[in-house]
Amino acid sequence: MKTINVFQCELKKSIPLEYIGKVKYIGETFGVDGLTNDKLYDIVRDKAGMLKVVDDSDEDYIYNLKEPRPADGSSKGGKFYFVDDPYNVLKKYMEIYK
Repeated sequence: MKTINVFQCELKKSIPLEYIGKVKYIGETFGVDGLTNDKLYDIVRDKAGMLKVVDDSDEDYIYNLKEPRPADGSSKGGKFYFVDDPYNVLKKYMEIYK
């Protein structure tokens, strides 16, 4: 299992989280620390088993992997395209949540 260090503001330090893969975001850029068009993002699994995106804040947050957008509806968002999926976790996720 590969891990990457991800900053946790509540702990004020980085912790290792399981690396799941890498995606490219294509769509409307939103938020200062949200997602930026045409940028690559790491996908990690937290200790509770949730898949999260390490966004522009360098922290891990839950985004809809099929249609990422801000929760407040301030942007139409975009799409993630899988760049690296070494364990086929992202592929399996997409098959489950078609």
